[in-house]
Amino acid sequence: MADLVCSNCGAALVGPFCHQCGQREIDEWRTIGAIVRQFWDELVNLDYKAARTVAALLRPGYLAAEFIAGRRGRHLGPLKVYFLAAALFFFIAPRATDFTFERQMALDWDGDFRAQVEKRIAETHMSREVFAERFGSRAQTVYTIAPMLSVLTVTFLLRLLYRRRFPWLGPHIVFALYYIAFMYLVALFIHGVNNVFEPPNGYILIAIQYGIVVPFMFVALRRVYGEPPGLTFGKTLTLLVLAFLIDMPVAIAATRLSITLT
Repeated sequence: MADLVCSNCGAALVGPFCHQCGQREIDEWRTIGAIVRQFWDELVNLDYKAARTVAALLRPGYLAAEFIAGRRGRHLGPLKVYFLAAALFFFIAPRATDFTFERQMALDWDGDFRAQVEKRIAETHMSREVFAERFGSRAQTVYTIAPMLSVLTVTFLLRLLYRRRFPWLGPHIVFALYYIAFMYLVALFIHGVNNVFEPPNGYILIAIQYGIVVPFMFVALRRVYGEPPGLTFGKTLTLLVLAFLIDMPVAIAATRLSITLT
């Protein structure tokens, strides 16, 4: 810092952090102890920021409102939160919920899932145990990417419903990413609850999901878009119904793709 110029980008410095690139200019790398301390501080701060963000995700619309208002330093950005929520779901779900191959077979209401699985097993000549193991990894990949289509769906529905409030797509994308990340946590919760029922009951999943999602979406839309309660409630129902009608074929296609790739 002796010359008050950032070593990384050359910008003039005012304080220990560069306003241009964010690098800290204090020479903390000269001793091993300093390097270890800096690494530990960054690791702890990252973990704390992630935990704080996941907790804030439970507050309807809070993260989206903060991000849109420009207060972005305390929490992870929307895309990072989306992938963090997906990672949490696929790490915890197979261990603590009914989101396993066996339970998915039990939740097969009309026998379509079982028929597709049996057909694929016959085509590949693999054992059911091997298929179940491979299906889990394929489903994890597909169900991490497929919800991005839900993000696009929610984004464009919000753009349609709130084009006067935000005529550009950015705020709607932010809202949609945080919302779908929240839905990963909802899925984790409802699958965990359903895990205690024998046999599993798909109607319970739907009842719990919409019992959580409807009030959450209403409060989130009110916080971010600021319209009157009656109008917001109507748009809440419209958004959720349209999103459901679009997401259902996507979910069916994702399941079939997971089976085909196994």
